[in-house]
Parts: sequence; C-alpha cells; structure tokens
Amino acid sequence: MTVLYVVSDREGAGKTALCATLASKLAGMDKKVALLKPVAASGLDAGDDPDPASYAGLLGIPTDGWPFGKGEGPLGDDIEGRTKAEVDRMSSVADIVIVEGSTALTPEEHRRLADTLDAKVLAVVAYNPDIPSDDLASWLSRLGDRAVGAVVNGSTRHRGREAGAALKPSMCPNGVTTYGVVPEDRRLLGVCVGQLSQHLDGRFMSGEDASDGLVEHLMVGGRGMDPGEHYFGVRDSKAVIVRGDRPDVQMAALTTSTACMVMTKGIEPIEYVQYEAREEGVPVIVVETDTIETMEALNGLMDSARFDHPLKLARYSELADEHIDLPALYGALDIAV
Repeated sequence: MTVLYVVSDREGAGKTALCATLASKLAGMDKKVALLKPVAASGLDAGDDPDPASYAGLLGIPTDGWPFGKGEGPLGDDIEGRTKAEVDRMSSVADIVIVEGSTALTPEEHRRLADTLDAKVLAVVAYNPDIPSDDLASWLSRLGDRAVGAVVNGSTRHRGREAGAALKPSMCPNGVTTYGVVPEDRRLLGVCVGQLSQHLDGRFMSGEDASDGLVEHLMVGGRGMDPGEHYFGVRDSKAVIVRGDRPDVQMAALTTSTACMVMTKGIEPIEYVQYEAREEGVPVIVVETDTIETMEALNGLMDSARFDHPLKLARYSELADEHIDLPALYGALDIAV
C-alpha cells in the first residue's frame, strides 16, 4: 500500500487536476484508490473548499467530513491526528491513498505530515519563467527526502522545452526528478454555462437543462469585415456576448459550435432566433448590462475556474499521457502496473 502526498508551491498550481487524474488512471488499472484533502485551501473554512465536491463529481467517491481543518496555519496536532486516523482507515481497503496538501501549510508542515503518514511526496510546480531556479530548489529541498519528484504545470505553448531545460537542473541536484512539463490548455480554464450565467446574474430564456456545457472561449458579436460564420467559426465551445436586438449576428453564431449566447441590455431575441437556438441546443441567457459592461464583468472569471468538469479530467488525462512519464512515476511510488 502506498500513500502519496501531493503538494504545490502556490494556489492554482494544479494539485487537484493531478490527483484526480492519477486516481482515475489507477482505478482504470483495477487499483483501489482513496482520496483525502485534510486541510482546506488557503484562507477558506473547511466547509467552503470546493475540491471535495469536485472529487465527488468527477470520481464518484465519498468526501463527507473532510477537509478537517481551516486553510490557515499552523498545522495542529488534532488535524494531524485525524488525518493519520483517516489514512489508516483508507489504507485498510485501498491500494493507494492520495492526499492533497494545502498551500496553507509551510514546506516544514508538509514534511511533518508526510512523516506522520509515511507518505511519498510529489510536488506540483506552477510554471513561471520569472521564478529563479534557486528559489524553486530551496522550496523543494525543504520538503525533505520523502520528495520523489515533481510535475510542472501550465507552461506556455511554445516554452515547454525551455521550461524543462530551465527547471530540471534546479531539481536534479536535490535528488528531485522532474516527471514532466504539462502545457497550459484552454479547456482547463473553462467554466460551465450555469456558472457563467450565475456570475452575470443572468436568466435563462431557454436551454437551462444544458447549463453543464463547458465554455472555453468568450466572443463578442458586433460589426466586422468578415462574414459572421467565418468570425465565429474560429472558436468552438464559446459563449457569444451580443446585444439582444442583433438577430443577424445571433444567427451567424448559431451556425458554429456555440456553448451559449448571452443577450445584453435585457433585450430578448426575436422568436426565430429563439427557435433556432432551441433546435441547435444552445442555451440563451439574458442579462441587464450592456455588452461592454458584461465583458468587464467576465474579466477574470475563467482564470478562477475550478477543475470540476468531466471534459477537464479527460483533457488533463490526455496531457498527462503525452507529457508526464507515468511509468517512471508509478515506479517511484512502488505501484505495480
């Protein structure tokens, strides 16, 4: 039986994505996998951390009762004890227990908890070209000799090779293996149609039953030199933000892959557009703000997206196959596959 403790250098580095993906892949190999996040994300109360709901929705596992503690330090003996007891319980029925660490804890607290759990530590590093390699090496060294390696997440599309070349030397002298550099991907930044509507305080005219569709891009409908079909055709899985009284733009968008349409200024589209949207299965949302205000309100929404959608799990699984040396990682964890 193996206990894997996954930590990261900052919030949003991709721990949940990696934990869920490893759990899914190992379960597909007929391994019994258990998951636990004992301490909430930094600054959150235990009941406010969204990750347990993500794990439950993506993997269908029970997550009731955890996290045990609030996402602000220091690590207390009570949380450490409860975590140890829960991991022991899980270990009696699982081949591998994956524990997601919280960025609320210091590297020394991660190390202490890993010692308590007799766990192997895997670091998830958020790619940032401005972080000196010495700083990263120092952070990794503080995790101790239980650290078996690291995965780098979110390298820009054209800098993946550069990221590996820059980061691997900083890790190797500390005995930390870099198992892969995963590039950024737009799908992982997507939000559900329902989340977008709630964020804008919108109301569904139709298609609310498709509110779990994933929005990967935002496009504004307006005047342009190119035909609307060409303009909208460059993006799939998009939300089109357009004034409610522009049926020409709306119809052009409906001829392409569209996740939803957001009608601004509180104007409902004409009946023919409503009919076509229903036929194409495209949700229509009406908001009271104008187009510019609506786009401003959407600033940052996709940057705060959670790893909570089956399409995200499928995509990260593909990226892991392409960019992470999974056999080497399983070997380091003593997992026979």
